[in-house]
Amino acid sequence: MTTSYQALIFDLDGTLIDSAPDVCASVNRVLEADGRRPLITAEVTDMIGWGGRALLEKALAVTGDPGTPDDIDRALENFLTTYAEHPADHTTLFPGVIDALEHFKAAGVKMAICTNKPKATTPPVITAMGLDGYFDVILSGDAVPHKKPDGRHVLLCAEQLGVTPEASVMVGDSENDIYAAIDAGIRSVCVTFGYAHVPLADIGADVLIDHFDDLAGALDDLFKTGAS
Repeated sequence: MTTSYQALIFDLDGTLIDSAPDVCASVNRVLEADGRRPLITAEVTDMIGWGGRALLEKALAVTGDPGTPDDIDRALENFLTTYAEHPADHTTLFPGVIDALEHFKAAGVKMAICTNKPKATTPPVITAMGLDGYFDVILSGDAVPHKKPDGRHVLLCAEQLGVTPEASVMVGDSENDIYAAIDAGIRSVCVTFGYAHVPLADIGADVLIDHFDDLAGALDDLFKTGAS
């Protein structure tokens, strides 16, 4: 078993960035155009994590007629367009993110983003938040055959980084991230401030952290103890 980590695979929404306000705003622009009621951020937060189409499917269902598959497709297209145009009007980085990324980059740790966020909106958000240049691989949910919680999404990130699963760690905030890590057979760290939809104690992460300042130490402890 490896005694050190060579790669970190990060979720995006709810892990590195608090994007729920902008996701909510973009969803509401779509709903308004369709004559529907707006959603509050808490409602949308509960819908985040399964990708863009699932998000719009849920948004339509709770605001009236759930619509046909074609209606959902049109809503998704409109959402992707408006979100790409407004990627970070209200989005913020979680505290300590940049310092942590700088630390791992300087240490030569390879980094990837493994997100169910659509490929049409992921790059604009990453650019707007100043996260360019930290990640060697970025794999969105609709750009891969199998997305989280399927572990193959995570394993593909590790493969494209050129590292083994044993030397990789998934860092996420929700059950989809940690279930994917477990399915992939890799270690996992779960942040406690994101968009989890089940109790954190039930997710099964190897480590829970409350702040990105704690990540490096948590990783050192995780590999020192040989947890897997």
